[in-house]
Amino acid sequence: MTVNEKIIELVNPEYMKRLPFFIKKHAIAKACELIAGEFPDIYAEFEKNEINDDTKAQMSKIVNDIFEERMKKHNL
Repeated sequence: MTVNEKIIELVNPEYMKRLPFFIKKHAIAKACELIAGEFPDIYAEFEKNEINDDTKAQMSKIVNDIFEERMKKHNL
């Protein structure tokens, strides 16, 4: 399982349902790219498989905040 797959598992399923299929891959890739750039320490822990409950909770909040913000921006 890739790092991006691990991160996307944490996204609220409602957000994933509301994304049109033709932009889903792009949205996932850009969200993970943003996380890797802005939160390299947490991203590195996912990359090394050093995931504890605290790290998982932080990543979940980060990725869901990103998706929530973008859903509002694009009226989805």
